[in-house]
Amino acid sequence: MNRQARLQSAAENRDLTRGPITKKILIFSLPIILGNLFQQLYNVVDSVVVGNFAADGTHCLAAVNASFAVMMVFNSLYMGVSMGANIVISQYKGAKDEKKLQDAMTTTFVLSMLAGLFITVAGFLAARPMLRMLGTPADILDDAVLYIRIIFLGTCGNVIYNNMNGMVQGLGDAKWPMYALVVSSITNILLDLLFVCVFHWDVAGVAVATILAHIFSGCLMLWRQSTGVYGARIDFRRLRINGAIARHVVRLGLPSALQNMCFAGGSLIIQTFSNRFGTEFIAANSMLMKIDGFVLLPMMGFSTAVTTYVGQNIGAGDVDRTNRGIRSTLLLSAGVTVFLSVILWFVCPSVTLIFGANANSRQMAAQGIRFVCFFYVFYSLQSTYSGALRGAGAALMSALCSIGSTLVRVPLSWLLAALPLNRALDAAVAAGQYADRTAAEAAKVGFEHYIGIFQTWGWSMLAGLLLILPCYLFGHWREKGVTDQARKIGK
Repeated sequence: MNRQARLQSAAENRDLTRGPITKKILIFSLPIILGNLFQQLYNVVDSVVVGNFAADGTHCLAAVNASFAVMMVFNSLYMGVSMGANIVISQYKGAKDEKKLQDAMTTTFVLSMLAGLFITVAGFLAARPMLRMLGTPADILDDAVLYIRIIFLGTCGNVIYNNMNGMVQGLGDAKWPMYALVVSSITNILLDLLFVCVFHWDVAGVAVATILAHIFSGCLMLWRQSTGVYGARIDFRRLRINGAIARHVVRLGLPSALQNMCFAGGSLIIQTFSNRFGTEFIAANSMLMKIDGFVLLPMMGFSTAVTTYVGQNIGAGDVDRTNRGIRSTLLLSAGVTVFLSVILWFVCPSVTLIFGANANSRQMAAQGIRFVCFFYVFYSLQSTYSGALRGAGAALMSALCSIGSTLVRVPLSWLLAALPLNRALDAAVAAGQYADRTAAEAAKVGFEHYIGIFQTWGWSMLAGLLLILPCYLFGHWREKGVTDQARKIGK
C-alpha cells in the first residue's frame, strides 16, 4: 500500500459518520483508554516511588496527595479549552469545513497558552495560602507546597498536550495521543527513579520528573499536527484568535471548565474534612484515588469517544446514527465497568501494597475501595450520557448535572464524616477524658468516621446518574445540536 492509500485509509478510520457503529466506537475508544492508562501512571508512579523509596514514604505520599485539589482548581481552565476544542473541531470535521477547521486549531492553541501562563503565575503564588486554608497538616505542608509549585512551573507543557489531545481526538485520531503518553510515561518512570532513588530529591524529584514528561508529550503532539496529516494544522505564522470561533470554544468549553472547577472546589472542601483525620488517612485517600483512577479509565475513554462520535454525527446531521452510537457505548462502558469492579473488590488489599504506606493506611484504603466498587456502574452510565450531551453541544446541561453530584457530595461528607467526628471529640472532652479537642484528636478519638469520606464518593456517582438521565431522555439536545450547533457554528 503506497503512502497516498495509507493516508486515505487513515482518514476514513477517523471519519465516525460512516461504517459499523460499535466497531468504530470500540476502535476509537481503545487508544483513548490506553492513553489514559499511561496518563494515570504519572500520578501513580509518583506515589509508588515516593511511598517506597523516599525517606518517609507515608509522609511524602500524603504531601503529594494534599496538593491534588488545589491543582484541579487551576487546571480546570485549560481543560475547559481542550474540551471546547474537541467539540468545535469534531463538528467542523463532520461538516467538512476545512477552512474553519484550521482557524479553530490556531485559535484554541492561542487560548490554551494564555490559560497556561495565567495558571503558572496564579498557581505558584496561591499554593501556600490555599494549602494553609485547607488545614494541611503542618508536618507535610512544606513538602506539599514544594511539589505543587514545581508542577505549576511546568503547566505549559501539560497545557500543550491537553490542547493537542482535544484537537486530534476531535479530528478522529485517538492513536497519537496514546503514543505520546506511552513514551512520556516511560520517561516519567525513569526520571522518577533517577531523581528519587539516585539523587534523593524525594517530593521535588517526582514533581520535576512529571513536568519534564509533560513537556515531552506536548512537543511530540505539536510535531504530529505540524506534519499536515489531518488536512489542517496550527498556523504558527499567524497566531491570532478568530473571535467567532473563540466564542464557540468558550461557550462549549466553559461549562466543562465550570464543572471541573466545581468538582475541584468540592474536593477542596472535602480535603479540609479529610485533613482532620490525619496524615495516615490522607495517604489512604491518596491510594484510593490512584486506584479509583484506573477503574475510571474505560468509562472516561468511552465518554471521550462518544463526545467525538456524537459531535461528528450531529455535525453531519444524522440523529438516528447518533442515537444508535450512544446505546452501543452505554453497553460497552457498563459491561467493562462491572467486570473491573468485581475483580477490584477481591484484589484491592493486595493492590495497596505497591504504595509502600503503613498497614493502617492500607487497611483504610481497602475498606473505602470495597465500598465504592458497588457504585462504579452508575458512574459509567453517567459519563456516557454526559459525553453524548457534550458532543451534541449541550455542554451546559451536562456540566450542571455533574456539578449537582458534587454539590451532593459536600454536605454528605460533613454529615457522614466531619459531624460525627466533631461529636465524638466533644463527647470525649465533656466526659473529662481529655483536656481539649487537640488532645482528643491526638488520641484519634472518633477517627473511625473517616469511612464517611469514602462513602460520599459512591453516593455522588448515583446522584450524578439520577440527575443526568432525565436530561438525556426528555431534553431537546438532539434538535439543539443539529440546528444550533452544527449549522450555526460555521456562521
